[in-house]
Amino acid sequence: MSAWKTITVGLLLSCASATAPAAGLGSLKGAIGGSDAGSLLSSNAGNAAGIVQFCIKNKYLGEDVAGTVKDRLLGKLSLGGGAEAASQPADDEGYANGLKGLLSTQDGKSLDLSDRSDKLKEKLTEKACDVVLDQAKGMLGG
Repeated sequence: MSAWKTITVGLLLSCASATAPAAGLGSLKGAIGGSDAGSLLSSNAGNAAGIVQFCIKNKYLGEDVAGTVKDRLLGKLSLGGGAEAASQPADDEGYANGLKGLLSTQDGKSLDLSDRSDKLKEKLTEKACDVVLDQAKGMLGG
């Protein structure tokens, strides 16, 4: 079964339950079709920063908070530009993939968040954006 089919089936099941609030990692646990909620978390900080930028660009996240988190994360990775930066963000493969909406997951898979061909996939992309933003905040220590 493709990753999107697995996610779609799981998301439908989790949305069908009116007693469980759909928020954060808990609601996405079933969406992945497995017990590892971390399967929607980015595998690295560069990819997380790229996904956050992708989500801002596509209006899933607001520029104010998400942009600050992304900029701080890029700075922490020395990818934010400036004289002290070791490389440009485009030189980081994880960041470049994230900009395209390709989430490199911690379990070694890749999920294309740019495929929003139906409402369910679009809703999942919105949830994934929120989860990765929370992850990015955690990478910064808060």
